[in-house]
Amino acid sequence: MNYLNKLSTIICAIIGLAFTQHVFAQGNPSPEATERGIVPELGLPNNAGAGGESSGDVTASDAGAQRPVKLKKKGVSTFFGYSSKYFYRSNPLMASGKLSQQKTAMWTNAFFAGAGLGVIETDSSVITPYVGASWTVNDYIQGGLDTLNYNSTGAYALLLAQYGNGWSARAGINYASDASTENDTEDYSEYFPNIGVMKAYALSDSTLGIFNASAGKHITSSFDIFKATDAGTLDNWEISSSYGLKWNASQNLSFAPQYRLSYKLYDEGANKDHDDLTNAVSLRIAYQLGSSVTLDLSTSYSKRTTSGVPINLDFKNLDTGGGLSLNARF
Repeated sequence: MNYLNKLSTIICAIIGLAFTQHVFAQGNPSPEATERGIVPELGLPNNAGAGGESSGDVTASDAGAQRPVKLKKKGVSTFFGYSSKYFYRSNPLMASGKLSQQKTAMWTNAFFAGAGLGVIETDSSVITPYVGASWTVNDYIQGGLDTLNYNSTGAYALLLAQYGNGWSARAGINYASDASTENDTEDYSEYFPNIGVMKAYALSDSTLGIFNASAGKHITSSFDIFKATDAGTLDNWEISSSYGLKWNASQNLSFAPQYRLSYKLYDEGANKDHDDLTNAVSLRIAYQLGSSVTLDLSTSYSKRTTSGVPINLDFKNLDTGGGLSLNARF
């Protein structure tokens, strides 16, 4: 009976993914669904506190702008790390209807590295080029979904400018790819040229307010169960914004609640005039066990509503769990 239930779940999942292939990205429409190229908290000032990538002892530039991470004044500064996260996911297929009732536990393991390619100081800003890459193993631990396990590759290149008034601006391109562990096939890939701004400001001696906004175009290629490949069908424009707090309760403990709003407009083929609106709230609790080791507890809830498509693609999802991350710089 357990075998039949598992087989039924897998068949339903495959049918669901095939049916909705042309209208959302291979089970990963939520901003929280997949760990992409891990970028440090670029744009936060030096006193960002526990869990951040900001520097604690690097002085401001002559323009008064804060350096985003611990960078050398000349040459290349590199950083790398590893994070492991185990969490409950209420809607692993990010689907509506009966498919949304499948629950699971997930275990993700991510390896990432990056570099700041020097610091350019101008009269009004500090400018830093960044490059980085990551590789993430995504495993479904329960719910009979282990045949859908996948690996994610991410990479980014960006140019960050920071100003003395707390604002920062960035422009860059991200690459992402999801590959099936079971079939050893690339199911989804994209290039994402984007621009963004951030404003970080002190609400008190221990609390930061952080506003973030970005816009860009997802240029995609995806696996289609009927056509083998399908370039462009999932292409979309995305505009997003978020507001969060970073409260340092102590030297080692921080709390970071955040609200994020994302709007996507699809403009190709069967997806033309289809749009998604996703609301997400999250809370991250970080405790630094050492200078490079952080223990995390986090939860996030996301809700997506769609229009312009003949079938219901609305979904709700809750993630909650914890993990450990290691970070180093040289």
